[in-house]
This record gives sequence, structure tokens and C-alpha cells, in this order.
Amino acid sequence: MRRSHFEALQPVCPLCRAPLALSSIERGDADDVLEGIVVCAGRDCAREYPIIDGIPIFVGAIRTWLAANPLQVLLRDDLSAPIESLLGDVLGPGSAYDTLRQHTGIYADDHYGSGGGAALRVLARGLDAAHELAGPALDAGCATGRTTFALAERTNALTVGIDLNFAMLRIASQALRAGRVRYARRRVGVVYERREDDVTLPARERVDFWCCDAAALPFGGATFGVAASLNLVDCTPSPAEVLRELGRVMRGGGTALVATPYDWSASATPVEGWLGGHSQRGPHGGAAEPILRALLAEEFAIDREVASVPWRVRLHDRSAVEYDVHLVVARRKG
Repeated sequence: MRRSHFEALQPVCPLCRAPLALSSIERGDADDVLEGIVVCAGRDCAREYPIIDGIPIFVGAIRTWLAANPLQVLLRDDLSAPIESLLGDVLGPGSAYDTLRQHTGIYADDHYGSGGGAALRVLARGLDAAHELAGPALDAGCATGRTTFALAERTNALTVGIDLNFAMLRIASQALRAGRVRYARRRVGVVYERREDDVTLPARERVDFWCCDAAALPFGGATFGVAASLNLVDCTPSPAEVLRELGRVMRGGGTALVATPYDWSASATPVEGWLGGHSQRGPHGGAAEPILRALLAEEFAIDREVASVPWRVRLHDRSAVEYDVHLVVARRKG
């Protein structure tokens, strides 16, 4: 965690909204804390939040989250490719280990490898349509972080990428601190190949990555001038809360980019939380777009919409998914 980001953004406890304070540094230097503890200053809260591998974990229900995701945080990244391969064979398809490798590999390859850079193209499309790009900037659902670097480069401002997937954030953190990415790219079945590459990231000094819940952001109101939420809405338990939190932490006149293919799954979002995709007997016939517009209209004025932006997700050597993403560029009211 960069202390400069921490001091500039003045984060708050995601539960009680009291200020957070850096309590101890176990590893790192004056500006970059690799391991440490942040505490809530609220007398009746006083929760502790760890910093691991340079990534602060500002999740309110941290006990529940960590119990559900121990592999993401505790997984070693220093094993040789043959040992990783053997573990993958032994644990088998459908295991937590295999799922984690698939997800991180898909995003890392799109962000830094040969996957095609679909996320960067969607971000660029939205930024090109924006009227104003005054930071600080927030990349909500940043995955492995390449869009965060691009957002920092375009805004020339302090930028933070947030995600709940710690394994993806670890790849982003390595890119930030070492200028290098390392991940497993799926070829077929449980067969993966090790990918390791140097990356050139011009805006590294303006970027940091934090583990946060987009529905309970650790920021005060009116903190950001720009926010991007690319393919997050349909991957969260409460899309409406995510959009409201986005509005809460943005300054008046700030620009928000929201992109989603509405690829609903009950494993990620309860059906009751879907924006469309069900209840086709209702006024919108099950369409998602009018509901997204209505939720955004609570805090935003929509400047521009792009009905269909291609988003290709590589799954393995002989498989990919093609999405048509709905992109909305909006300005925060007030």
C-alpha cells in the first residue's frame, strides 16, 4: 500500500465510516507498505485490517470473506511450473485451485498477454466519450489491474484499483512493484502454461491496488472525479448497491463509466438482485438496460450510451466467449 495514496484518499472503515489509521509496518519502507496493519479509529469498532503483499484488505466482514477465500490470500506463488502442474492434476477440474487459476489466467492474459486487450478497448471507448477526466480516479472491479494503469495514464491523476479477488490483485501488485507479471494460462482441461513477462506501465507511480467490496467502499463521500466499473455489475451480489456506492464516492460533475454484458449467474448474484434477465411479464419485458438507466438516474445524468461494444474472453486454446457490452458514460449530479 502506498502511503501517499492512503494519506491523499483518507480511507474510512467500510463498516462504521470512522477514519482508518496505519497502526504498524511489518515489511516495507516509508512510502510502500508490503505488510502491516490498519486500524479503525472508531471507539466502538476498532477493527483491524491487514496489508499483505502490498495490498490492504479493507473488507468489513473480513472474517467471513477470509474464511471463504483462504486460497486467494495464502496461495504460494514461488512454486515451479512442474509442481504447479502436478498440483493441478491431483486437485483436478472444478477444484478451488483450478477455478482460481482459470479466472486469474483469463483476466491476466487479456490485460497483459495475448488475450486481445478487450478490457482496455472498452475503457478507451468510454474515456473518449467523457467530457471531463479530473482525478482522483477509481477503477472498481479492476481484476489484474491493466485498466487501472491505463486510467491513471489518461487522467494523469492518483488512481486506485479495487477488487475482491485477492489473487488477481496480487498479479496487479507485482506489475506495479516489479514491472513483471506471472500467471498460469489455460491450454485445455487442467493443462496450463506458465506465462511470465515484463510490462511497461508509464503511470505506475500514480497507481495503487486495494482489496475492497464495491458495495461498501472505504472512502468518504465525493472523493473521486472519475470512476470506471467495467463488467462488475453482473458479478456482484448487489448491483444496485454497487451503483449507489459509486454515486456516493464521486464528486459532483465527475465522470462514471459503467460497462456490463448482463451475463447473470445465480452463483454470483441472487436472481432478485439481477437488473432484468427475469420477470419478462413486467413493464420492461425483462430487459436490463432500462433498469440500469433508472438506477444511475438516482445520482447521475447519462451523457452517452453505446449499445454494443465487443468483449472477447479467451477460455482456453480452442474456446472463447464473445460478449456485447452495454457501455454508459454518465456525470455525477450536483
